Amino acid sequence: MSNGADSFVFQYLAPFVGVLLIAVGIAGAVPGGYALIEPDLENCGNPTIGVESPEETAERFGGDEPGPRLPQLAFEDLSAAEQEAFQEAVDDPVGETQVVGDVPNADAFRRGAIVTYEGEKYYVTIVAENTCFAAAPLQFPLGVFAIALGFLGVLAPPLYRRLVRLEQRAGRSN
Repeated sequence: MSNGADSFVFQYLAPFVGVLLIAVGIAGAVPGGYALIEPDLENCGNPTIGVESPEETAERFGGDEPGPRLPQLAFEDLSAAEQEAFQEAVDDPVGETQVVGDVPNADAFRRGAIVTYEGEKYYVTIVAENTCFAAAPLQFPLGVFAIALGFLGVLAPPLYRRLVRLEQRAGRSN
């Protein structure tokens, strides 16, 4: 039929390398593909703010003024997206919502800020950044290529046997 070295390479080594390539390809293609579609999802890139009620704010700071280190903002000074998210968070039972749009006061919210709304003070902070997953630009296509190449490695033994049979038939007919 054929020598032992060829048989070992095509029967055992090629499928093993093929399975390894499929595994590596999946490990690259899945996160690479997710990084491609994630910006289209609503959650990506929009921070989530948490707003405490006036009672919780007074309890947190002991009823005293929070001091000069804590930024104090008027509701009117917030951007339209921040105002909408603030109002949603005030009405939300958990007190959290995403800010979809421009967040010019993000630095103040990261440190925690007091927002005065309708004469009452609310403690506002960013509770989640919701950053986008980053992946190398070629991670997805290289992962798919590795998967395809791995399938060829796995399919090498049956293809090799078919070629050997064709070779034997051609040798008999001559």
